[in-house]
Amino acid sequence: MKKSILSSILLIVMAVMLFALTGCANSKLVATKTNDDAGMKYEEKIEIKFKKKIASEVKMTMTFDDEETAKTLAKYLGDEEGVKQEGKKIIWTMNVEDYAKQEGVEKDKLTRDYLKTELEKDGYKVK
Repeated sequence: MKKSILSSILLIVMAVMLFALTGCANSKLVATKTNDDAGMKYEEKIEIKFKKKIASEVKMTMTFDDEETAKTLAKYLGDEEGVKQEGKKIIWTMNVEDYAKQEGVEKDKLTRDYLKTELEKDGYKVK
């Protein structure tokens, strides 16, 4: 179950990051989604900032029903740089180089249009 939860979190993080990079504003993209994975229900929000039409920072926030679930998942992600837990929330801030590496794409491909399309494919509402 621990591997299942970690896999779900990592998949969510990737999807949220993609969604956030596809926002409507020139400097920021925001994507949201409600997830119900492995019996855990949570709200996901991805915010992606842009510089010169390429993503520059990705921030993912997962909000759970209870603080204990957030604490447990934060422990699994604890080794990842930029992860912190605040009450019922887990906030993961990632630079674009790390995100591109995680997604297996070139950094220059992380444009607003590309990310918006990918996030929408993953079921996110993109603004």
